[in-house]
Amino acid sequence: MHLRPQLSSIRARFGYPYHQWMTQEFDEQGWNLVQKSIQQKRTHDVTMLIEGTDGRFALMSKHSYPPGIFRSPSGGVKPGEDLATGAAREAMEETGLHIDLKRFLLHITLDISHKGEVCTWDSYVFYATTQDTKLKPTDLKEVKDTAWAGREHLQAMALKLKETGNGGLIYRGGLTAASLWALDNPMILREARPHDMPGITHSLLANRLPVENANRTCWWIAEVQGLSSSTVGISLHNDCAELIGLTVDPVFRGKGVGHAMVEYVCDQWSDSAKRKRLGERLKTPVFNDKLWLTTSMPGYFLPVNFVLTDKSMLPATIQGQLTGNRAKWQGMRYQLYKL
Repeated sequence: MHLRPQLSSIRARFGYPYHQWMTQEFDEQGWNLVQKSIQQKRTHDVTMLIEGTDGRFALMSKHSYPPGIFRSPSGGVKPGEDLATGAAREAMEETGLHIDLKRFLLHITLDISHKGEVCTWDSYVFYATTQDTKLKPTDLKEVKDTAWAGREHLQAMALKLKETGNGGLIYRGGLTAASLWALDNPMILREARPHDMPGITHSLLANRLPVENANRTCWWIAEVQGLSSSTVGISLHNDCAELIGLTVDPVFRGKGVGHAMVEYVCDQWSDSAKRKRLGERLKTPVFNDKLWLTTSMPGYFLPVNFVLTDKSMLPATIQGQLTGNRAKWQGMRYQLYKL
């Protein structure tokens, strides 16, 4: 929980990750382990994809794992501990390697279910490198064995993890596969330029979203492998600012691009200087740091810090949109975490 207020600064340091939302059923043993962590006020892990000088990746195995099952090292950052420091400590404990964090690859928000109960867990996955060549973990109570794995071996291990039938390991298999994809497909997030507008308009029309305010909105786009993969904008009204026009190209749906775009734009909006420049650009005053949206799928925006808001508390412009075929839509407000 204590890492969430730091995420904006972590993204500024290590780049914007894909942000996926997953679900997984855990057995009683796995559920109890998660509940123990939650009772200790830890609802996250930091996972490291550590690449050595020969291109292989460091893996570890716990005493409770089936024979031959390995995964990337992970652990928790302590309250008040710098993330990079905590990641380096966990890497040393589980592999004996000195690491250099390079890139924030992936953020997974996981809904864990067990016998009708659900809790939420966050995994923050980083790509790291090491100049060390010898694996020598220091936490032998936790770690049973370590190994180096080439890319093909790591991909095969992701499948083996999913085949164990254990909810926690199935999740780790999905995390491994998603992490490798993110590593191979760096994402560029940027403010849209005039020549991007035809593509943005086409994307809005393809997703049956309104285009009448497109030229009175500040737009951002995501690019993956040189291809435009997502758009989102902020439109300023007389009484509020609204997040609009979130689209994701079908090729990239399920990869976590949409959530990444929302987090990126909200980080821009949270910066008072950038917020002021946006108002000057759109020739509309910015009254405060509140950011709103309307949606038929409020659950999609919960992992990116938007909260449901009673209709009576919504700005008049947002209230006015919740009529006709949008009468059952919800209004939401961005919840800015404070350090």
